[in-house]
Amino acid sequence: MIRKFITIIPSLLILFVYSNLFAQSDYPIPLKTAKTLFYIQRSHNKNTIVYDLNLLTDGSLNKVAPIHPYWIRYEEGGVSQELSFIQRKYAYGVYYETIDESKGSYKVYFVCYSKKYIYLVKSNKDLKYHAYISLNNKLIEIEKIFIKTEGGTFWFPVVRYVEVSGIDMSTNQFTSVRFTP
Repeated sequence: MIRKFITIIPSLLILFVYSNLFAQSDYPIPLKTAKTLFYIQRSHNKNTIVYDLNLLTDGSLNKVAPIHPYWIRYEEGGVSQELSFIQRKYAYGVYYETIDESKGSYKVYFVCYSKKYIYLVKSNKDLKYHAYISLNNKLIEIEKIFIKTEGGTFWFPVVRYVEVSGIDMSTNQFTSVRFTP
């Protein structure tokens, strides 16, 4: 009996670690297009906010609003939908600060949390725009952001953590970094 229990413990530990590392693994992954920068998913449902480059008809970046956020409403059949006025102005919208107009680089802030910002920069490697964030002394090219909430209200949710996942630019390896806002 004890021997059986001892052999089960490593399996339980592996299951526990695996389930915590990949807590949102059952969430749908939005189709990545040439314009996709990153997406946000939240713990209370699978609807996803996608952040795309906002290009003009000639293919150049819209310098006034370089990013276009919108929903993919997976819980409503996967339809795309614009953010509402309240979502744009108080939750998932972004605002910008130009770093270098000649290079088209920006600091991007979420309207709901301005303590951390994202760099929108054209890469020298592939000459495409990418979104980067600096966390725990790592520069990460953002692929996805997961927000874990528990309780609170519509206007003031309780955010337990934010997990940013993407490529660590110093190692070129996939990484995830959690922080508490």
